[in-house]
Amino acid sequence: MVHAMLIGLTAVAAMVQTPETLAPGTVAVEPMAADGAPAAVRQIFAEAVERALSDARFMALPATSRSRYVARIKLTRTARGAVTSDEKEPRAAGGVGNWGAAVGVTLPSDKRQLRGLIVTELEVEIVRRDGTGPAWRGRALTAQAEGTRADAPAVLAPKLAAAAIRGFPAQQTEAASIP
Repeated sequence: MVHAMLIGLTAVAAMVQTPETLAPGTVAVEPMAADGAPAAVRQIFAEAVERALSDARFMALPATSRSRYVARIKLTRTARGAVTSDEKEPRAAGGVGNWGAAVGVTLPSDKRQLRGLIVTELEVEIVRRDGTGPAWRGRALTAQAEGTRADAPAVLAPKLAAAAIRGFPAQQTEAASIP
């Protein structure tokens, strides 16, 4: 009898110590308060996070809705030195308008361009709207040469969002690093 009680107490203690995992449901994506990214960039990343959450079986609702969960996103960009870039120089461009014509020509060169190295990190935190229950957090980061096609928000957002959500529902201890 004492042995059965000890087994029962051990089972209860294990249930109390095991964190509840989040089950997919409805979710609204919103930026964290400390996010200082421009509104257009926040929108691109919010849409990418919604798509990644959809792949993880969540159903995205508008931010003003009464969804079961809220996914808060935070985007940070940090300069970390300089790198050379092999990205091609702009081609010749021209245009005609009401006020005349304009032509711009960049002469080709074999010089490599020196650009800033920017580390971009996306953090996604999923919490219950009512404030009870567990929270889940995923992070992903990448380093790209500033001003290149690989550093454009439309390219970065889907890659970072997919990498940040990829491990759901397992809790992440470190940020996923992507090329």
